[in-house]
Amino acid sequence: MNRTFHYRASLLNYAAVVLAAAAALCVFWYRSAANAIVGMVLMIAVVLMVERIIHTAYVFTDDGLLVIGKGRFSRHLTIRISDILSAEVIRRGLLPVRYVLIRYGAGHEVAVQPVNETAFINEIKRRQTPGGKPNDERGKSENQEIYD
Repeated sequence: MNRTFHYRASLLNYAAVVLAAAAALCVFWYRSAANAIVGMVLMIAVVLMVERIIHTAYVFTDDGLLVIGKGRFSRHLTIRISDILSAEVIRRGLLPVRYVLIRYGAGHEVAVQPVNETAFINEIKRRQTPGGKPNDERGKSENQEIYD
């Protein structure tokens, strides 16, 4: 069964959209040909940002793949779950952004921002083990959550 995790938009995503929309409004306020072109470029950027926020999804397939789709206008990244070496929640720097860093293959890394990081990491572990349950969840009740 496929399992889909959606993108968790941060405050910075919303701030960037609002800032670009406000800049477009300010540019449109003063009428000239150059401002109209700059305003249209900014509005296209706003539409692309919103589209990427809404349509980013991380799908675990029955074939043992993790498909990372970052919107309609970008290519999907496909990773075999058996190639994933580690997945950990990272929060660094001054900005309030948390993400899951996935290391896979020969030195490849990708950062994802699923809505529920713990469930996302547990899903990776569950699909990597042959029995379907990660080793650290065996013997525990179904209602308990595992935190890394």
